[in-house]
Amino acid sequence: MTSRHLRGCGVHALQVLLLLLLLLLPLRVTPGTTCPTPISVEHADIRVKNYSVNSRERYVCNSGFKRKAGTSSLTECVINKNTNTAHWTTPNLKCIKISPNSSKMTKVAISTSVLTLLVGAGVVALLVCYIRSRQTSQPHGVEMETMEAVPMTVRPRSNEDDTEA
Repeated sequence: MTSRHLRGCGVHALQVLLLLLLLLLPLRVTPGTTCPTPISVEHADIRVKNYSVNSRERYVCNSGFKRKAGTSSLTECVINKNTNTAHWTTPNLKCIKISPNSSKMTKVAISTSVLTLLVGAGVVALLVCYIRSRQTSQPHGVEMETMEAVPMTVRPRSNEDDTEA
């Protein structure tokens, strides 16, 4: 039986087909392959629920520390294609110490701002009340005569006044 060659290459078609199939097939993992214990990260703990391939776990920063912005707490159990062994990806997590004054300073700053706002609103309200209490309903420039300033005069009574009534 003669094998067919690809034109101009001198390569057997069956060999090329087998090579392509091997490259396209996913890497076979031995059943039961698991990852070892994940590496330790400074100031962080991890509780692994599943050590199997493709499982994902997260590190948690210890009390008094927080995750630095831009870093990830995620790690994944993956297969090294060269050695066919399972391992956890290396997280780039950095846990940084929480400044004890940072939360207090934020609270003090907010409290001071709120207090300043409330005092300012109270002063404005008192000023408005004072101005309104000083205003009268009379137009400016018109003085009201008091009864003491107007002399009382008595007009003599006539008979004509009695008949009109």
